[in-house]
Amino acid sequence: MDNKRLLKKKTIIACIVSAMVFIAWLLTRGSGKPSEPMPVFTVQEGPLTIAVTSGGSIQSRDKVIINSELEGNNTVIWVIDEGTNVQGGDLLLEFDASDLVDKRNEQEITVANADTSLVIAQEKLNVTEGDCEAALLDREVDLMLAKMALEKYQEGDYPQQVRQYEADIALANEELKRASERLEWSQRLAKESFLTRTELQADELALQRKQLDLEMSRTRMNVLTNYTLLQQRSTLESSLRKAERALVRTKWQNKSALRQVESELRARLRERTRATNRLEELNFQISKSKIYAPTNGIVLYTSTVLISRRQWWIKPLAVGSTAVERQELIYIPIESGMVVEVMIPEASLNKIDNGMPARIKIDAFPGRVFDGRLVKIGILPDGQSSQLNPDLKLYKCEIECDFKDVVIRPGMSCDVELVKESYDKALYVPVQCVVRVDGVPRVYVNDDGEWVPRIVRVGLDNNRMIHILEGVRTGEEVLLAPPMKEKKSGLNEPVSAAGGASQTRVKSPNTPRPTPSNGLKPKTMRPKKATPGSGSDNPE
Repeated sequence: MDNKRLLKKKTIIACIVSAMVFIAWLLTRGSGKPSEPMPVFTVQEGPLTIAVTSGGSIQSRDKVIINSELEGNNTVIWVIDEGTNVQGGDLLLEFDASDLVDKRNEQEITVANADTSLVIAQEKLNVTEGDCEAALLDREVDLMLAKMALEKYQEGDYPQQVRQYEADIALANEELKRASERLEWSQRLAKESFLTRTELQADELALQRKQLDLEMSRTRMNVLTNYTLLQQRSTLESSLRKAERALVRTKWQNKSALRQVESELRARLRERTRATNRLEELNFQISKSKIYAPTNGIVLYTSTVLISRRQWWIKPLAVGSTAVERQELIYIPIESGMVVEVMIPEASLNKIDNGMPARIKIDAFPGRVFDGRLVKIGILPDGQSSQLNPDLKLYKCEIECDFKDVVIRPGMSCDVELVKESYDKALYVPVQCVVRVDGVPRVYVNDDGEWVPRIVRVGLDNNRMIHILEGVRTGEEVLLAPPMKEKKSGLNEPVSAAGGASQTRVKSPNTPRPTPSNGLKPKTMRPKKATPGSGSDNPE
């Protein structure tokens, strides 16, 4: 068992050794190939211009912008020809307003219905107010009658009944006395046999009758004061409270009914106002379906101007095209001068300042250069340019220029060069020669066949050549394709820009220079004569 394991380990080790030998043979075979010459550039000294160049277009400094004021998306059915001289009040453009006319006709019917509803609601309010007033008047009369009934009983009926019952009691007392006296005389006469027994009994019966009359009068007085008064007063006071509550209830009912009708009236009024406003808006929209010139001038389509600014996604203005609300349609330039509009990339903003000089070349006037100055730098990136490429930030700038002896038309294309710095004698190399390691710029200089990194101090560049302030001399060769990465210390075999392992040794600035082992001579790495495409003969 142990022998099998040992044999297996030996077999694996033999395979690994064979693979390593094969890889070493391949590397040895590959290293025998002759190396290709490295692209180099000879440091030059001469005139150098640091400038920002870009394409632009010429536009009017002041212009009247005509926008669409119609809601939604509208179709153009007629438009004036571009470049036409117009006078104030001339028709410039007409939209299809047939849908708006149909909506206006329907809205007129809506307005008429709203007027009718408003009149009905007003009349209903008048009727409700009359009903409420009548109901309130009835309740007030009932309350007044209830108060009068209570007052009449307390101050009229009850005192009168009391006086009458008191008079009845007094009269009954008198009659009782008279009957008693008469009975006494009758008894005396009866003893003397002057009266019969029947007559005496009649007097006795009369006395009893008067006693009963007195008792009945007193009973009526007792009933009046102890029962009838309380009963009648309670009934009248209850009627009074009912009348008062009925009056309050009627007032609340009237208020509720009036509020309901008034709310309905306000709703009808708002409906009529809204319908009327919508009708006025439709009439306004129909009136805006035709656009007239507000001033004299030449007609320029906004789409043409935007397309000249390289906004190719804009659709040209023509019959059949559509426009949305607030969309710019037509420019009418005002004769107040021309400006050059140019888009500057974000990376070049540090090279421009307000007031810096500019040179303008117009395609329509070849061979002529016009001088101008930068007067406006955009604060924010242009939003329309970002729609095509969100990663590209362009800032709109304006340049003033006095175009003398030439006829300039809005929309002309031109090339603009904004001059930041200009040197009659300066050292420069291509921008790709300079690499930054830990934020420090350096170039790789040919030192007897070896490429030595050297720290340099640089200025601005013009996207082709970079100004070298110090660190190299005229005539020295620098590597056009420096290594992509570099270690902070020690010797490194860099990777060339073309790819693959480079056979040219790169010397660290902190180590001694080794002897070249590949046999390369400086002349094998010396560049050919500069071609127009290399940028060496035209540093500007």
